[in-house]
Parts: sequence; structure tokens; C-alpha cells
Amino acid sequence: MKKIKELLLPIYIIINILYVLVGSFLVTSKVINNLKFSKGHIIFLVLNVIVLLVLFIIKLIKKKMKFNITDIFIVLMIIFSIISCIYAYHPSVALNGFRGRYEGLFQIFYYYSLYLLSTFIDKKHKKIIVYSLLICGVIQCIYAFLQVFEISNIMIKYDDDKPWATGFITNPNFFGTFMILCLSFSLGLFIDLKKLSTKIINCILIFIFMAGILISNTLSALVGLFIVYLYIIIYIIKNKLYKKFIVLTLILVSTTVLINLTGKSVLIHDLIKTKNQTIDMVEGNIDDNYGTHRIFVWRNALKVVPDNFYTGVGIDNFYYAFGKRPLATKRMYFDKAHNEYLQILVCEGIFALISYLLFFGFIVIKGIRNSYKYKELYLILPIIGFLVQAFFNISVIEVAPFVYISLGLATQRENKFIE
Repeated sequence: MKKIKELLLPIYIIINILYVLVGSFLVTSKVINNLKFSKGHIIFLVLNVIVLLVLFIIKLIKKKMKFNITDIFIVLMIIFSIISCIYAYHPSVALNGFRGRYEGLFQIFYYYSLYLLSTFIDKKHKKIIVYSLLICGVIQCIYAFLQVFEISNIMIKYDDDKPWATGFITNPNFFGTFMILCLSFSLGLFIDLKKLSTKIINCILIFIFMAGILISNTLSALVGLFIVYLYIIIYIIKNKLYKKFIVLTLILVSTTVLINLTGKSVLIHDLIKTKNQTIDMVEGNIDDNYGTHRIFVWRNALKVVPDNFYTGVGIDNFYYAFGKRPLATKRMYFDKAHNEYLQILVCEGIFALISYLLFFGFIVIKGIRNSYKYKELYLILPIIGFLVQAFFNISVIEVAPFVYISLGLATQRENKFIE
């Protein structure tokens, strides 16, 4: 009975994971739209809050409730999000999200509830949650391969007559974000675990998720992987795990060569192109088209920041931040900043961004310390990868729940409130 009670919370979080996976698939299959999917977030938000209240009451009765400084940051993020909604250009959009995205206040609160729930997971059950996420990643990666090779009767999106690798997600960029999360977990688990069987399993997972990043053609995910691997190199040198480093490098290099031979990845070409663009920018030759128009978006987004510096224009109100007309090129308009930090600054204001950075910063610092102290490298790597790719990407309701679960797992609730 005690073991069953201990598994109740992990099972409940896995139910949330399955909801996101199945909901994303139904959106991809056009059975439901993103609006209905986002409403499911609200239902689970209510359920999650009820579970959290029960957990808090039980812990307080047993006098085992311990707070963490990240709880303060969550409260601050909630407060500044609400203030942003009050002063939003379009309050209804701030609550429910912009059309097509539907990442409003309720969805963000759903992310926070997942984070808080995940902080209560015991150390011995964390890997259950992680492997549940990895199974979802494998399913999506297999689906993505079927898409790029145009196998079977599945939903495929095309760009210039070329099939996109999206998995159950709406865009390759967001699929790439999920892949960097999964790959980072697998890399860390391979280094942390000692059993031969688990090493073999994670070698296979590393191959699958590296292939997923390559077929996604998402450069931000590759940049995230680069920084993750730099951290791994430092960790390996300090702990003298050179054999594991050789194995990991061989897997990643061989996967890259193999996928490039199939002709389904252009990431190497994009990497060279970005390198040349970076050199141009350092020399002062800045073109708005660089970074798939990201430079154009960032430059214009920074111009509107002073107008709503403290409260922002409202959650998911980026589309309305530029007056009567949205920020646009001849081919498209922009409803996101394509930089998670700039998105928060424009939409929620400077205090929300500071709270967000402090929240992540504390988790990263503690996670780095714990990766050495408790040999939990697998918990910090996904967060590092996410934070790097977030400079070039946006948050979406199909992936963000997985990110916040990862953050919760990396948070040690047994830490004292003030250390």
C-alpha cells in the first residue's frame, strides 16, 4: 500500500504527459483544433491545483512541507502575469492566447502547476517520469521519420514541396525543441547510469533523438546541443569519464553522417550559412533577413519595449504591440518575438522577465551543483539545452508542459527555504 501511495503522484504526472501527447496528435490529425486542445490545459490546471492543495495540506499536517526559493519566483511570475493581463491591449487574448497559438494566462498557469507538482517527486521516481517523456519522444520521432520519408497515410506539412518533420507538433522548430530535451536527458542518463543494459538503451535513444534533431532542420536545437555538449566535456574531464565521451561522440558523429547521407537534413548547410551571417554582423553588415527574419523581428520588438516597459502589452499580445498593423514582411506577419526572453519583455514587462530569469537561474545553479554532488547530470542538461535554444525560438502549448516538468524534476524541494 505504501508503494502504491508513492506512485500516485508519478502516475498522475504521467497522465498529464499522455494528455499533451494525445492532444498534440489529435491537433496534428485535425480531429480537434488548438483552441480545444488549449481548453484541455485549463481543465488539467484545475485538477492540478486540487492535487497541489491536497499535497500541501498533507505535508503541512505531517510537518514535512519544505519551501524553496523558486516558490517565491513562481509567486512573482504569477503576480506579474496577472498585472500584464490587467493592462493588456486585448485582455481576452491575454487570458486565452492569440489565435492559433492559444498560450494565454491559463495555459501558463498550467505550466506552473506542472512544475510545482514535479518538485514533489521523490528522487527514486524521477527516472519514471523522464523515461515516460522519452517514450513520447520516440513515438514522435518515429512519426517524424514517416513524415520526411512520406511513408504511410499520415499528416504531412510541406515547405517548398519538401516534407516537414514535425511529429505531433505544428512546426519543425518546436519539434526540434522537444528533441533537444529528450536528447539531453538521454546523454545525461548514459553518463550517470552504470548498468550495461541501461547504457545500451540510452545509446539507442541518443541515436534516435540526434536523428530527430537533424531531420527537424532546427538550427536553434543544434546550437542548444552544442552548449550541452560543452558542459558534458567539462563534466567528463572533471570526473575522468573519457571512455563514455568517446562513445557519445562516435554515436553523435555517426548519426550525423548517416542522416546527411539520406539527404533529409540541411542543418550543416544552415550552420555554415549562419556562421557567415554572424561574421557579417560582427563586421557591422546587418541584414534584417538574417536568422529567417529574426534580426528584423528583434530590432523592431526592442523599439516598442519602452512604451510598455513595466507591464508589457499583455500575454500573447505581441501581434498588437506595433499599433494598427502587426509587424510583418511581404510574406508573413509575426505574432511572437522568436526569442522567449524578448517575448516576455514585450508582453509581460521587465519585472516578469527578471522573475523568469531568477527562476531559471536558481534552478540552473542548483542543478549544476547537484550534477556533481549527486551525479544527476541528466536533470540539468535538458534545462541548459532549452535555455540556449529559447534565444531563437518560442514557447508553444505542445512542448512547454514537458519543459516545466523537467524544471520541477531538477528542483530539489528538500532544499531549505533560505540557504
